[in-house]
Amino acid sequence: MSAGGDVSARRVRGGLGVGAGLLVLAVILTWALTSTANPAPHSGGDNAGYVALADALLDGEGYVEPWDPARPPHTKYPPVFALALAVAMALGASTWAALKGVPLLFGIAAAGATWAWVHGRRGPVWATAVAILTGCSAVFLYHVHILLSDVPFLALTVGALAAAEGGRRVAAASKRPSGSEAHGAARTDTPPEKGGSASFGPWVLAVVLAALAVLTRTAGAPLAVALVAGAALHGRTRRAALTAAALAVPIGAWWARGRGVEAEGAYLREFWMVNPYRPELGEISWTGLIPRAVENALGYVGGHVPTALAGPTVLGAGLGITLVLLAVVGWFRAVRSGARAAEIFVPLYVGLILVWPVVWSGDRFVLPLVPFLLFYAATALESAVRSMRAAAVVPVLAAAAAALLLTEGAAVVGAADRAAACRGAVRAGGPWACAGQGMVQFTEAARWSGANLPPGSVVLTRKPRIWYAMSGVPTRTYPFVADPQ
Repeated sequence: MSAGGDVSARRVRGGLGVGAGLLVLAVILTWALTSTANPAPHSGGDNAGYVALADALLDGEGYVEPWDPARPPHTKYPPVFALALAVAMALGASTWAALKGVPLLFGIAAAGATWAWVHGRRGPVWATAVAILTGCSAVFLYHVHILLSDVPFLALTVGALAAAEGGRRVAAASKRPSGSEAHGAARTDTPPEKGGSASFGPWVLAVVLAALAVLTRTAGAPLAVALVAGAALHGRTRRAALTAAALAVPIGAWWARGRGVEAEGAYLREFWMVNPYRPELGEISWTGLIPRAVENALGYVGGHVPTALAGPTVLGAGLGITLVLLAVVGWFRAVRSGARAAEIFVPLYVGLILVWPVVWSGDRFVLPLVPFLLFYAATALESAVRSMRAAAVVPVLAAAAAALLLTEGAAVVGAADRAAACRGAVRAGGPWACAGQGMVQFTEAARWSGANLPPGSVVLTRKPRIWYAMSGVPTRTYPFVADPQ
């Protein structure tokens, strides 16, 4: 067969592989998302807070806290997710279940971005496996059905990194001599050479997605640093400078908005507290960050990481320790072969969540790391098996992926059972029925206040954002006191 025929056949096989991988991903993800769908609103105040912020944007009030009688500027949560909810409201979404379509769409985008990032490094089989394991993880399936910014942040972060690396591949492909495919392509995980240019379109997309990620969660700052540093490490100083300048605009604008505003619950002030929920415990110093990081590290490795993947499981700390150790080895291997933006983002983000207050730690902060943990761990396992017996690489990796998927599948089935029970409760008792009788009575009182209190009324409650979302009546919280008398 001619060289041209070999190239055409290879492209056809590659296209079939991509199509098959995406089809398998779509089928499994559709099953997981639909079986765990839950129409009930979350009983935490952040969900209602985002809805209230979106409502204020839609009403033309700006990014203010409408639940507070003073309507102060909101400076804690960046505005992208609230803007997305406002767009959904403008298009007709008027129920909690309808608004959940927003994180669901971001979840589909996150799975696609994960597939694209891994595909660029290792091809369609690896991409499909990592995307399925990410999409079936307990933390993903939980947060994709509640109104928080975690899943949008995952989609934007992985999308930005996939676009950044995709631009280098496009540029490299354009410089490859004609017919070179006939003699075998380079490994897809080979890093780009230093210097040279990257394709302009993917780079612009990466910067835009990174800017949106920063304006979705303040934890997006490591992503901005990673894109700049990744360009600089490969000798693209001009591209690095332009990226830094472009990302400085949204970061600076958000920082300037909060500067000088005395807002309750500001992240920077809460960061130094021993416990942001108990201000009376005081603050820590710089040296206090070390024991905090150690405590957080133990909590994440032994608890939050395995819970993020498979929910509460008997594997527990064993799964977390194994995965994290493999991922660290895989990350070091990637760095040695030429660090890219992802290799910079991961340790920066890990460092950030390790020094946050311990009471903030949880599996939700593992979510942006899940695709990278899985990928790096798989590369380390592949290398270890190959060093002993190359022929065993495929069966060992397949067995490991299947075992983890079965573990996740058990958590999916449990979540599906709970979601089905909740759907029945919602049909019988309204949207808040799953949260217990106390929350049902609380929201009924809120609705009553919205219908019967005179204009200009203000009430005191323990859940001001939920109260406002259900009533439209401004409210402030009152503090707990040690002495009930």
